[in-house]
Amino acid sequence: MGLIKDLFALNRQAKEINRNYDPGAQTRKGLEMMQQLNQTLATQTQAQKLTQTGVAAAGSIIGLTDTGTRINGAPVVRLGLLVEVGGRPPYPVYTELVLPVEASAQAGVGQRVALMIDPENHDNVLVRWGQLVI
Repeated sequence: MGLIKDLFALNRQAKEINRNYDPGAQTRKGLEMMQQLNQTLATQTQAQKLTQTGVAAAGSIIGLTDTGTRINGAPVVRLGLLVEVGGRPPYPVYTELVLPVEASAQAGVGQRVALMIDPENHDNVLVRWGQLVI
């Protein structure tokens, strides 16, 4: 008789679990995670492209604001830069990026950083933390 009681108990547990199960919520959470991953991959692809085709430049940090978002514990910051490239006059660029832990000492208003600039879109920049400034 113990086996029959155990089967009934398992059946009651299964019904209770199914009552609280929301496949829509799980799907939404999965889609949200997939969108975040796609954004991360797009950022990495863009950075890879800039390292290969970008123009070397330098910039001064004119603003640094924590957005409150964290990715793997690293803060996402809004960074204001005054970009100096070629014979052009300096121009401002604002971008959001993940601030690596090793870059925190270099990331401060007034600091100079090495950059790679997209030759087709000068507002698209990649900060090369830890690189020598030209």
